[in-house]
This record gives sequence, C-alpha cells and structure tokens, in this order.
Amino acid sequence: MRKLKLLISFLTFILMLLACEQPDQAQCACFEQAQKVNRLSNVIWSSSATHQDTLLLKAALQKKDKLCKKLEQSAPEALLDLKKACQ
Repeated sequence: MRKLKLLISFLTFILMLLACEQPDQAQCACFEQAQKVNRLSNVIWSSSATHQDTLLLKAALQKKDKLCKKLEQSAPEALLDLKKACQ
C-alpha cells in the first residue's frame, strides 16, 4: 500500500511536470487536475477515506488522463518552465 502511494505521488509529480510545457489553458488545466488527484490521493491514504472519496479519485484520474494525454512526451526542462507559468 505504501508503494502504491509512492507510485501515485511520483506519477502525479511527473504529470505535473509534463503538464507545463507551454503556458496555455489546456496545460494549466492538466496541472491543476494533477494537483487535485494528489489531494484526493492523500485523503485515500489517510485512514479517513470513504467510498465516495474513492469514486472521486477514480473520476479525477480519468479526467487527468484525458487532459494530460498530449503532454506526456514533453521535455522535463520545458515542463519546469510551464509549471512556473501555470502557478
């Protein structure tokens, strides 16, 4: 379970980096959705999660995958610049 939490956090971090190649609304939306997934993941890994939290996380992950699909192959340096621009 701890490994899964670390994997989700790592993937979220990578996707946030990937989300930020150029400062446009779609990429910033991806970045924001990745942050939402991270927050929901933290709720899931705390011992206070409900079934509804699980459903919210599943929906958020699907939306993030859709928003971030085009950004998955971006260069890490460009993603760091965009991450700053999206904040």
